[in-house]
Amino acid sequence: MEKKKRNLIAIDKTVVKANKKRYFVYSAVDVERNELILMKVYLTRNWLVTRSFIKEVLKYCENKSKFVIDRAPRLIKA
Repeated sequence: MEKKKRNLIAIDKTVVKANKKRYFVYSAVDVERNELILMKVYLTRNWLVTRSFIKEVLKYCENKSKFVIDRAPRLIKA
């Protein structure tokens, strides 16, 4: 993904259960372009993981973008 001017970014975290383990899938989407910026899977969820994900997303932004965050609980079983 290349660095672009992005005004609004949606960030979401989803929990996926597989083989009796929980995985946390973080994704960031450019709302105006409907373009996936970054998706990563983590074994844990805490503020350090979230902060590092957001910092990595910002590497693909030329400007200071606004973030939209969904607080709805989600669980996908595989």
